[in-house]
Amino acid sequence: MIEILLSTYNGEQFLSEQIESIIHQSFTDWKLIIRDDGSSDSTNAIIESYCSLLPEKICKLNGRTDNIGVIRSFELLLSECQSEYIMFCDQDDVWLPNKIERSFFEIKLLEKKHTADSPLLVHTDLIVVDEELTIINKSFWNFTHLNPDIIERNSYFLGIANCVTGCTMLFNSAAKKVALPFPENCLMHDAHIALAVKKHGYITHIAEPTINYRQHSKNKLGAIQFVSLTERVKQLNDVVKTNKIRYKAAHPMIFKSVMHYLYYKVLYTLVI
Repeated sequence: MIEILLSTYNGEQFLSEQIESIIHQSFTDWKLIIRDDGSSDSTNAIIESYCSLLPEKICKLNGRTDNIGVIRSFELLLSECQSEYIMFCDQDDVWLPNKIERSFFEIKLLEKKHTADSPLLVHTDLIVVDEELTIINKSFWNFTHLNPDIIERNSYFLGIANCVTGCTMLFNSAAKKVALPFPENCLMHDAHIALAVKKHGYITHIAEPTINYRQHSKNKLGAIQFVSLTERVKQLNDVVKTNKIRYKAAHPMIFKSVMHYLYYKVLYTLVI
């Protein structure tokens, strides 16, 4: 079985559409575990309605109901997870019908190559869409100028430019063990898990989208389009700030010093 972990917060606008896309997956051996992070809208009512409708497939995590933020909410969900395989889910996307099936097939291939005891993670591309699901770009990786074939070569590139989007991940319980607990300076849960798995196990990607990745004003962290070198110079202050955050999040797991980070940052820039 695959446990799908969903953290919600004031997600009434799109939540039902996301849950329906999970219910209609071609792969049916899943259970959806939801934790609400202190919503003040009708999110909890929507969750309760689906728990009542499909109690054997959908349930709400008991325990803390206060607002602890998306990273700690997913950490709490992950710590309670019991299945061999795990997926993360955002509240505002729409999964393509074969998302789970396609990812599960790929992780089984990875198991044959490296054994099921190794930390393993599969992730995919995404279709970038607006609030009405109108396509903005057919490839999130192209839209953001990310190349997993390059980034997944080593942990340093992954620490500089994470290409593993949480809502596309499927990983095993061995990956969970090396990822928990999340560090205090965790930038985002998906980036941390990717680094932990890369350090101790294996990552692979599927070069096709499995999800409509909805962009709207309430996104916690969405698709940031790649900009030219000229534009990046104009945004130098933001670039410096972003790199400080990335370094802090990846140190000391990956980078030994600021100079170590800067070396691979320059190398990565030259490679792409």
